[in-house]
Amino acid sequence: MSEKTLKQAIYFLAAVTALYLLTTLLNQGGSSASPGDASNLAAVLSVQEDAVDRIVVSGPQRRHTLERGADGWTVDGFEADSTAISRFWEALAGSEVGQVAATNPANHARLGVTADSAWNLSLGDASILLGHAGPQFGTAYARLPDEETVYLLRGDLRSAATRPLIDWRDKLVLAVDTSAVAAVEVTSGGETRRWERADTLWTVGGDPADETAVRNLLQELAGLRATGFAADSVTMKADPDRHVRVLDAQGRELGTLALDEGDGNLRAFSDQSPYVFEVPSWRADRVAPIDSDDEG
Repeated sequence: MSEKTLKQAIYFLAAVTALYLLTTLLNQGGSSASPGDASNLAAVLSVQEDAVDRIVVSGPQRRHTLERGADGWTVDGFEADSTAISRFWEALAGSEVGQVAATNPANHARLGVTADSAWNLSLGDASILLGHAGPQFGTAYARLPDEETVYLLRGDLRSAATRPLIDWRDKLVLAVDTSAVAAVEVTSGGETRRWERADTLWTVGGDPADETAVRNLLQELAGLRATGFAADSVTMKADPDRHVRVLDAQGRELGTLALDEGDGNLRAFSDQSPYVFEVPSWRADRVAPIDSDDEG
């Protein structure tokens, strides 16, 4: 390599190094952005569920309040989905504080951690501001409200905490102990078909029932979940399009379900909840088959 070529290579390397240092300084708000003390943020992330009875998640578009009562967690006064609650606490405990993303408040807006742009996650007396998603999957920018340093947070806390109300709410329509189920009556169009169990054999209309149809029926009865909720103004018909009665061996009702045809989904109402839900048609056909063709 000639002396001229060597000098050009050295100049090029120096230019690249200078550009990298300049970019790093700009990303850190024009400061050296030392790793900083992340212990305060880490302490908030280590909060235990049994130490908190109230969680408030507020963002630019919505605000949700979760509260723990004697019967479990509620969200905005509705019963909360236990799976969503569990996922939130798992995400909180699994979050890791990564590198410093910025120390200059001038960068807060760009990272989405200003007071009016961030999601404010309040856990009792502690709070975290969650900003935009980070450069890597499963990361987000975060800072404490009274601190200027912004960190890159690893984990899915942002998605677990900022879910819409429909994803926080419990969407369980009906759940019965299928080991106690001895008969299921499905009424549609004025006609009732009855599935009956004798030991392990199921019959419908006196004929052996299709095993797959029975398995599908029992699976839905064990935990029928909705995809959403009907509008508050929606009411069920006095005579629903389909009606299901679940009985035990003594003829006592274990649960009832009403289904009305809607726009795409079916509206569902059970004796176990005060709300009108929406369920997909394929799920309604499993829990309330209306003719023999549905069994096969």
